[in-house]
Amino acid sequence: LRDDVLPKLGVRLEDRPTGTMWNLEDPEVMMREMAEKAAKEREIQISKLEKQLVAREKEVEKIKNSMVQPQDLFRTDEFKEWDEAGVPITLASGEPVSGGQVKKKKKAIEKQEKAYKDLMDKSGNNPQELLDATQTEVDAIKFKLSELSL
Repeated sequence: LRDDVLPKLGVRLEDRPTGTMWNLEDPEVMMREMAEKAAKEREIQISKLEKQLVAREKEVEKIKNSMVQPQDLFRTDEFKEWDEAGVPITLASGEPVSGGQVKKKKKAIEKQEKAYKDLMDKSGNNPQELLDATQTEVDAIKFKLSELSL
């Protein structure tokens, strides 16, 4: 009644410590104020959803990156041979990998081991289920955003 019917009739109710007061105003002005308020609320909601979407998309990307097993991190066409830990020792061209690069690769593998272990602990050894759930959240947020943008 207060938010739907009375404004259309030009009646504004104001709550005060002494009680509720009513005023007669132009219905068109009141309807415009209501439309502006609704638009502002929708913008705030869209902004929140966009922030959630960015965060969830980052989380999906992090999960995808963490799903790579550490020993497979550098098993690409760029390298020909690897040691038992997966550190590349020979380039595809047959040249040995430089000492500095070996050190960087070992450090990257250690970082990937930590990320992979954390992911396995977080997902209960089922990272695909966690990825699917997070992707479902992303899709739901996108759907809400598309509804609000109409």
